[in-house]
Amino acid sequence: MSVLSLALLLAAAPASAKVPGADAGNCATSLIGTPLTIPEYSAATQKMLDEDIAIAEAALRIAPDREDSHIWYGRRLDYAGRICEAVDAFSAGIEKFPNSYKLFRFRARDLTRARRFKEALADYEKALELMGDVPDSFEPDGMPNPIGLTISTYRGNIVYYHAQTSFATGDYPTTVSGMAKSLALAADFARDDMRVPTAYWTYIAYRKMGEHAKARTAIDAIEPGLKLIENFTYYQAVQIMQGRLDPADFKDSRDSTIKFAIAMERRFAGNEVGARTLLAEIIRENPQGHWPSEAELAEPNRKAR
Repeated sequence: MSVLSLALLLAAAPASAKVPGADAGNCATSLIGTPLTIPEYSAATQKMLDEDIAIAEAALRIAPDREDSHIWYGRRLDYAGRICEAVDAFSAGIEKFPNSYKLFRFRARDLTRARRFKEALADYEKALELMGDVPDSFEPDGMPNPIGLTISTYRGNIVYYHAQTSFATGDYPTTVSGMAKSLALAADFARDDMRVPTAYWTYIAYRKMGEHAKARTAIDAIEPGLKLIENFTYYQAVQIMQGRLDPADFKDSRDSTIKFAIAMERRFAGNEVGARTLLAEIIRENPQGHWPSEAELAEPNRKAR
């Protein structure tokens, strides 16, 4: 969008309209007490993020009675790393649209990122309840993959992220069952892309449960040479856990998905010092931390209650 178009849109928005999300809330501290901050982006990226938020804010002021206005305002805040503001924005949307499974789905994701895991799980469950028998549909990407093809659906994402968030509370059986359900919901063309992350989390959950044979079966089901659309780092992480890739080749990686896999392999092998060192490094490298690593450091023996 041009600067002139943006200016015209902002000018059209009523100045008196209340836009939610001004309060950053409590997103300042990780589960292990380290500070969390909004990421610093390049000037060009920050300009794009700010413009996207300004456009979404103007759209919300112009059309506060549209569900999408609330969804995209919250999502744009999320993309900029303003997680608790995004939670506030989705909450304001839910006040207007209490039967919106989409708003509950998106708020749940940011509640997870805000380390409010039980509330996030409740939101995912509410989203599924509200969705009921509504036909599934592809979820629009705010940050498309390189080929611009959306691969995930609303129901699939709700089930997948509920299962992933259950890892934080130590509910590993729900992680395993939920990952299987989310894979079953994947579109045929996106099935391989979903096989990889679901195998990743299923393997780790089974290992946490002491079900090592089941874990090995789950991870070894992922064959080499998959043609993926976007889940490339998950695929590398899976191959590390399979033993097909050498963790030493990733010593300079800053990818949290890969490093978490290596850290967990260290823990499962009994190298507790090495695991904790790498988990702490993952958190330190990310301005907004990494909640799976934080959960593993804060309460490695957690169980769902």
